[in-house]
Amino acid sequence: MIISRNKIKKNLLVLYFVLPSLGFGQVQEYSPKVALAVETYAFLKGRSAALKNIAKQFPALKSEITTATKSTGVLFARAEQNIEQFLSNELPEESFNSLKNQLNAMLTEQTERPIEKEQHARDFLEKISSKSSTLNTLQSKGIISFAYHDVPHQEITDGHLKIFTTKDHPKAAETDLEIPIPASWQAQEAEMTQTVQQFTSFHGKGIEKILLLIYDLPADQNFKLDKKSVSEIIPPQTELIRTEAIKIDGRPAIMVEVEENIPHEKIKIRMLQFMFTQDRKLYCIQGSIGPVESNKNLDLHIKKYEPLFRLIASRTQVGK
Repeated sequence: MIISRNKIKKNLLVLYFVLPSLGFGQVQEYSPKVALAVETYAFLKGRSAALKNIAKQFPALKSEITTATKSTGVLFARAEQNIEQFLSNELPEESFNSLKNQLNAMLTEQTERPIEKEQHARDFLEKISSKSSTLNTLQSKGIISFAYHDVPHQEITDGHLKIFTTKDHPKAAETDLEIPIPASWQAQEAEMTQTVQQFTSFHGKGIEKILLLIYDLPADQNFKLDKKSVSEIIPPQTELIRTEAIKIDGRPAIMVEVEENIPHEKIKIRMLQFMFTQDRKLYCIQGSIGPVESNKNLDLHIKKYEPLFRLIASRTQVGK
């Protein structure tokens, strides 16, 4: 049977771009983060299958395949490995095995169809090379998220970041802060009036958040930011765990770790808050975990994200 050029291109695109959205109806039953993991996993497996299919049919394209994938090979491999570990922890063994079997069946069905011309394979390699260079698609957000699932701060140190600025922000008039944010964290509107901006991990699907809060200080009070003043302003249901004197862009600041309990909802949130004052305003860069069930221990979770939260605070720049 002769397969048309459009059909061939469609087959390759199904493997790499379309596959994550097909045949995974059960994704709707998962939590948002697990659903993102499943979609990203399908994306990575489809990409790998497409490349293997090209290499098998056109051995002469080996160098082109290497060129198309060299900039993202390590990142994609880390993401796939971390997703497999994450899903094996989150899903029952039977469910995870069923998911892999379904995905493998779909990949086998697609790769059984031969690629008609070498140029079609070349076009595909050019397309994925271009897509790899931007890393700005939904699938790429998932790839970056899970590539750094075990070491969140490395997302920034490896250069995957964006800079949030308060200049001309409607909720932060007359302020000028620049805060580095991991590229895969999604900006979201926050409900609290004092929250200028909120960012949520795993492209908005995680329970880790970064917030910038700004409070006006009374003009008639000589407010000193220290352990005593912090203990006086935190709510009664919030436990003060520790404080530490730090600096933010050369300014005296304080790091505070607290855990807020919300008894009527039986949930809690663990927070690391990095605070400093300037021009009668209290600035707080907050990294948080939660909400989670009140009986869950968050010690290891906050320890895992503390290097990221500290890095964000240490690289924040404050305008004069």
